[in-house]
Amino acid sequence: MNGLLDIEKRQGPQGGPAGARPGRSEPLAAPVVERPLFENSLSILNRTGAWHIARDLCQEFVPEHAQVRYWRLGAKAPEGLARKIAARLMMMEISWLRDSRRCLIGSKAIKDSTRIFLDPLFVLRSELTEKDIVLCHDVGPLSHSDLYDAVTVENYRVAYEKIRRHGPAVVFVSDWSKNSFISIHGSNFRFLTTIPLYVRGGLFEGPLEALPGLDGAFFLTVGAFETRKNQIAALEAYRDGGFYQQGIRYVLCGSRGEGRDRIIELAKSVPGVVLPGYVPDSQLRWLYAHAEAFVLPSLLEGFGMPALEAAYMGLLPIVSEQSALVEAVEGVCLEVPPKDTAAIGRAMRQALSRTSAEKAETSHRLREVAARASKERFLQRWRELLIGR
Repeated sequence: MNGLLDIEKRQGPQGGPAGARPGRSEPLAAPVVERPLFENSLSILNRTGAWHIARDLCQEFVPEHAQVRYWRLGAKAPEGLARKIAARLMMMEISWLRDSRRCLIGSKAIKDSTRIFLDPLFVLRSELTEKDIVLCHDVGPLSHSDLYDAVTVENYRVAYEKIRRHGPAVVFVSDWSKNSFISIHGSNFRFLTTIPLYVRGGLFEGPLEALPGLDGAFFLTVGAFETRKNQIAALEAYRDGGFYQQGIRYVLCGSRGEGRDRIIELAKSVPGVVLPGYVPDSQLRWLYAHAEAFVLPSLLEGFGMPALEAAYMGLLPIVSEQSALVEAVEGVCLEVPPKDTAAIGRAMRQALSRTSAEKAETSHRLREVAARASKERFLQRWRELLIGR
């Protein structure tokens, strides 16, 4: 195996060498080891976007080039009720033992393998060495701790401290996440690199089905109803901008998350807001295809997949300034301060005022951005990292 020969040099904050460990100014050659192990306990816990990424990585590399492990359950992922029970037990273990050396998982059987942790949390119940790799979507529990419960914040704090202590390689899904990580933990790691995510093309294949009862122009937000998505500010901007009086509706769809009650309560009080809940892909495609703009002034995104999905359909994103959302669409968007409802409203009005030619030109640029963010590009970067081709 020679895949780790092409890793990036560790860099300091200004692009110079990171000051730290002797002999680390050049990339490290990978030792001859057993097949790497994907630590995929993440897939027991939820079915979010990160789950799709973990699944695609395992499908690409397991079993030909790598092994996989699901917590204490070996190489077979549980499903249905068994998965939910395992998830609860796994989180209880993490919260109780955290970084304790007691009962670490599989430490002897895989001592010579490189472990690829598909979420930082799961380094807690495993051995961790410098030769391992951690996939990091964001450092939200540390950088935006007010958006998370106390247990989650503490678990991730301990996990990131273990990562800092051992200095493994860390792969990020955006430069925004990488820079946030460096601002907290520095750059003294085996290497830090970014492999951007991709649009799940299958989401946009198939027929389009109109959302019943919706006609005319509308804005669109897609994402879990949770505090960090900042739907409250977007709703206030829509309400205060008088868009309903102009015949413009506002559709918010997605699953229910932390903070949903306050969001739904406000949404139901604003005339013109449509809450279809979690819609099937056929209706989601139709919404993306017919909306005036995609609105998501999120407080925290590790990559910005919602904006990239909008770009895939040529739909203009209105997103938080200087965020991973902007990075995901290569700046082809309207940027807003996420807590400034007046600015969000102005951006919504700007989106409505575009000419047909302006809309067509922006749509073309967005589709080009999304075309570059392919699954094949993502997997190729991982192939180069792990197996050298």
